[in-house]
Amino acid sequence: MSQPTTENASASAATDRAPAEHSLLKKGGPDDMLLTVYRKVEKKLASRIKAHLMSIVSCELGVEMASSDTLQFPKWHEALEGDAVYLEYHSGTSGPPMWVRVSRLFLTGCVDCFFGGQFDGETCAEGKLSRSETAMIDRLGKAIADSLAESWSVVYETTFRYAGYIHDKDDLEMDLEDPNILVSSARIALSGHAVEAIDFAQPIDGLTAIEPQLHRPVSRETNAIDPAWQRSLKESFDQVYMPVRSVLARPTMDLSKLSRLAVGDILPVSPTDNVPLIVGDRVFARGSIGEQNGGVAFKIKQFL
Repeated sequence: MSQPTTENASASAATDRAPAEHSLLKKGGPDDMLLTVYRKVEKKLASRIKAHLMSIVSCELGVEMASSDTLQFPKWHEALEGDAVYLEYHSGTSGPPMWVRVSRLFLTGCVDCFFGGQFDGETCAEGKLSRSETAMIDRLGKAIADSLAESWSVVYETTFRYAGYIHDKDDLEMDLEDPNILVSSARIALSGHAVEAIDFAQPIDGLTAIEPQLHRPVSRETNAIDPAWQRSLKESFDQVYMPVRSVLARPTMDLSKLSRLAVGDILPVSPTDNVPLIVGDRVFARGSIGEQNGGVAFKIKQFL
């Protein structure tokens, strides 16, 4: 029996080792529909991200969403630079997670704007995450989950579950059959300063897992609302008490000055007409501090 040549044997071994290229990446391939679907989702994602972020940071912002690039997860992971947090999301009941990278610079800007400050586009927190930053991450996590679900609603109804975050990129893992991922970036302007803010890393495996769902009919049925029940619910909500506070300023000083503070010392506060009125953990309105009937008063200038 003749033996295969070395060249033929090597070619055969290489064929056995080479991973199958998914047709999603080929124009006109049988799964090209999935890539078209994802482009529709990306177009809506920019507007939904903007709407949900504005409800958190309560300042005018702009969102530019770039079309996704196809990368292999190990190469994307290796190229990650700069301080960031990584938020984990799951859609449906199975499939690999989606990871969303939020830059530390953008996170710092969100915290500053949330408390009524201004983002300068450069100042970035360093080291261990502060309590304000971790609280903001949770707010962003929920906002991004809602944005993803609303964006995907253009093709099918689903939910996205925010599963937490990690701060060290070395803890970032994906168990993928197909190493390819789609990475799309959002450039966001806060207080007039645009930064590379958010990256969405969508595994190809995740898209192929949802393909059967795209052919299911969407149910839009709604039940009639009982007027009596609706009135009762409104009356109950009217009796709920919410904590309301405003933040006039956030002065900073070094430890030497702080240690010399004494009763009667005066801390200067710059006048502003952009004081936030915070209900619970959300900025409800903005206004200015003044005087009424001999007492300090808050004048509402804008509801958010």
